[in-house]
Amino acid sequence: MPEQSPFRIVMDDYGKYQSRLSSSNVFAKTEIDYEKLCPFGTSTPNEDEIAKQHYGETCEYNTQVGYYKGVYAGHVTEGDFRKQGSSGGMGTWVLNELLEKGLVDYVLHVKSETADQDLNNLPFRYHVSKTLDETQQGGKSRYYPIELSEVLKTVRNQPGRYAVVGLPCFIKSIRLLQAQDSVLAGRIQYCVGLVCGHLKSSHYAESLAWQMSIAPQELQGIDFRIKDPSEPANRYSTYAKDTFGEKIVPTKQLFGADWGAGAFKYKACDFCDDVFAETADVVLGDAWLPEYVQDSYGTNVVVTRKGAIQQLIVNARREGRLELDELGVEKAVQSQDAGLRHRKVAIGYRLHCEKADNSWVPTKRTSPSKSLNPRYEMKRQQLRTELRDLSHRSFLNAKHTNDLSAYIGAVQPVYSHYSRQGHSFLRRLLSFTKRKIKAVVRL
Repeated sequence: MPEQSPFRIVMDDYGKYQSRLSSSNVFAKTEIDYEKLCPFGTSTPNEDEIAKQHYGETCEYNTQVGYYKGVYAGHVTEGDFRKQGSSGGMGTWVLNELLEKGLVDYVLHVKSETADQDLNNLPFRYHVSKTLDETQQGGKSRYYPIELSEVLKTVRNQPGRYAVVGLPCFIKSIRLLQAQDSVLAGRIQYCVGLVCGHLKSSHYAESLAWQMSIAPQELQGIDFRIKDPSEPANRYSTYAKDTFGEKIVPTKQLFGADWGAGAFKYKACDFCDDVFAETADVVLGDAWLPEYVQDSYGTNVVVTRKGAIQQLIVNARREGRLELDELGVEKAVQSQDAGLRHRKVAIGYRLHCEKADNSWVPTKRTSPSKSLNPRYEMKRQQLRTELRDLSHRSFLNAKHTNDLSAYIGAVQPVYSHYSRQGHSFLRRLLSFTKRKIKAVVRL
């Protein structure tokens, strides 16, 4: 790509950030430089290769989780961390603990652009924080597009020690950038990862609010996960507001909120095979396990990789500031079973389908595969791809026509087909299990 077409980050019509070359980009001046920073770059090392450099000598390894030192499930018992977080409060707690113990001077995390006012105000973006009050303003899930380039300019210009929190692909990009930039390598001391299903476009937030009678152009703020003490942790509500007031609706009542279906997903997410942020020093997610999900206040799954963070957690646990169970890596895998099957197993089939259409695909740790077991899972993957693409197109049409039904009417038939496929899978699984039980009984 010629030098006169430099990269910059722009929001497209579908509510997704896209990269364009820009002469003001201090991190990548050419296409070759950009390729070295992109988490999907053809010539970049994969997650295993990056993580081995950082954790290979001090951690054990699991193909699903990556490297690990400690594996826990639990929550923060001190302060309001758990109350103000989406899950068990561990994300904000780790950032604050790094600050309190003097291990970092600043943290880079996502919060409202007007964080000194309403924490749910749109848009969300990366900020630099240095106090507990500032870090707690980012203690919620933000299913919204964000980008790192602007805040990383601050890191380069402002000396200090930093911790950064991000999704797996963001943390991988940080690692790739550190390998080329000695300033950032020295200043970014800790990477805190988040267990990830996929990244949403801004239209996801707008679609939920519109169903709550708040039009896209009127939406001012959103909270994707309001805890309900009367419901399990996975039965949360959505909050949205405009100039006329606020509304809260159980998320399960809103069309398009089924995470597995993948509405408003970035296409790149279907070609990522990292769930547990394998290049991060610690990774935090939801403990979606039967023994924890009934606790409406939320429970984190925690995987540590760096000794300093492991020690912070061990000390706080001993002091009673954290309530954590030794989970074990296999239970951690179970807590993200659906996401791992989609990312680690079915990716081979998606790679094959994309290549069959003569489209470029990134080099992944899994090779393209023209089949997938069980075979009916191939149809579900095809429907997820269709739902992903159709949601983007139909919602943009809905905005242009000012008609929400243009989105729901287009996507509903495909989603119904997808749901029937899921019910069929469950019936077959139940039938298989019953046959196995009968066979054991006969023995």
